[in-house]
Amino acid sequence: MKSRLSILLFLILPILGSAQDFELKKPNVEELNAELKKNNYSQDVIYLYLNRNYKAESEKLEVKKYSYSDYNICAFKQKFESGIVYSEEQCREAGGITTKLILPKTEKQSLIQWVELIFKSSPMNIEHGWNSDKTKFGPTDDGAGCYFEIKQTEKNTEIEMYCGC
Repeated sequence: MKSRLSILLFLILPILGSAQDFELKKPNVEELNAELKKNNYSQDVIYLYLNRNYKAESEKLEVKKYSYSDYNICAFKQKFESGIVYSEEQCREAGGITTKLILPKTEKQSLIQWVELIFKSSPMNIEHGWNSDKTKFGPTDDGAGCYFEIKQTEKNTEIEMYCGC
């Protein structure tokens, strides 16, 4: 009888104790904004946030450089603790910046709050808002500004962001 009960508990406990969704650490809006100002807004706010809140687990990977003058980095990917993968691309002339964040499965409501705080960290004088199903956040006039899109996959959550004209 005891072995049957043990087997039953062994099978049921994983179902009851299923893993909870990942939750991003809350951005400190004031600190991020101050750091962005100090660096003359030369760094992506999400990359700055990750470096302040998560340990990098890799160097910059898949690095691309501009093919003129100073040959600075214009695209790369980097892995952070907790299975976070960040990528950035701004190689096109006057093309803005595109960033992508791949996260462990994350609950949508916490992502909505995170996007709003990240946006507040690098404020613009352009009104932004959510679409009806709260998967896209961007300028209400669909013009220049920053666009965030939340995508849920079976295994991960992705946030894509584009800022430009």
